[in-house]
Amino acid sequence: MLTLFTINTCKSFGCRNLGLPISASADYRWPDYRLGFPALHCRACGSYPPLFDEQQFNEWLAAHLKAYATDNGYFCPECYSQKIICYGYNPQRTQRVQCRACKKVWTPKRQIKRTIVPSERIETISLIVPFQGSCAEQKLYVLISFDADRGSVLHISTNFTPHASGETLRYRWRGHIEPDLRHSDIVNRVDMREMQFLHRSQFDEIQYGSAALKRNARGAILRPVISAHGHFRVLNILFPQVKTHVISHECFLRGAVITAWADLFRQRQGELWFIEEEIHEAESEIPWTFLRTTQHGWWQTQWQLWGQGKNRRMVCSLTGGDKRNAKILSLTASRNFCHWLYKQAEFSHSTKLSAGRVMQILLSLANEYNHNLTQTLSGTSIG
Repeated sequence: MLTLFTINTCKSFGCRNLGLPISASADYRWPDYRLGFPALHCRACGSYPPLFDEQQFNEWLAAHLKAYATDNGYFCPECYSQKIICYGYNPQRTQRVQCRACKKVWTPKRQIKRTIVPSERIETISLIVPFQGSCAEQKLYVLISFDADRGSVLHISTNFTPHASGETLRYRWRGHIEPDLRHSDIVNRVDMREMQFLHRSQFDEIQYGSAALKRNARGAILRPVISAHGHFRVLNILFPQVKTHVISHECFLRGAVITAWADLFRQRQGELWFIEEEIHEAESEIPWTFLRTTQHGWWQTQWQLWGQGKNRRMVCSLTGGDKRNAKILSLTASRNFCHWLYKQAEFSHSTKLSAGRVMQILLSLANEYNHNLTQTLSGTSIG
């Protein structure tokens, strides 16, 4: 029986319908085309989250989670329970495991698995990475999540999928890339990005560049919003009780996080923050100082601007979290990893590699980075 995952739901913090499926609330009306695209109207809070083909999403996500679980052995590929025990060996003398909840038996492809250490804060960023597809310089949308305190990579995913995916889940390049705002002043960048969200055909329909696979290549390129929901569903299974999330400024990342951990957010036990940074002096020891509050976008979202010498940071609480956390939250873990990643020769050759191969290299490099980080923290020298 196909496990049902909720994607068509209210994503508004503070609404009584947050995370509830269509069948669970009389407040929902659908489809509603008031915003120019099919949406779910939540009459309790007035929001209009875009509608997805739930059957296609469920079929893809079930395959995605099953593949991840089968590869890594962290949770059951059938019921997603983490209660796993060793269960003898197969004829090739590799370890089998069994789920204590549903009794499923399987042999994980990765026999040496890392210990899942509970994370207090998860930090997530996106990258655009080139690959060789129908022509040179095709682009993957990559999501990377970190343990914000330890600095390790928790999960990497891209919007390339080897699994069957329905037509509504796939990315469609329309030839008009969103402007690169990296070189703007940080306050203007936040304001302009909010404007970008409103100019999209729908809020989560990002246009980040061409991403066409080679002719007859297996797999597909997903809409980034779909891969984001898959990404955070994996993390939710691994870390169901994490209460603080820090994400780069992208509206559909907010929606994917708040949907995956909806129970905690509905009980007001979770914190979700947008962060933008402008770091010129990474090793500065000057204390961060609050500069001022700014408001941006259609909803006049409130951001805090912080300064540290030449460095700037903007922080926005999306779920009414403890305002005192604004001073300590950052994208330091992701910044350190990206600085290391762009110096790796394997990664620099991504323009000549297929989307699937780029994904494999990212996973391999993440494992190497985590190993090096563990060695460094334990005081072992690295050759």
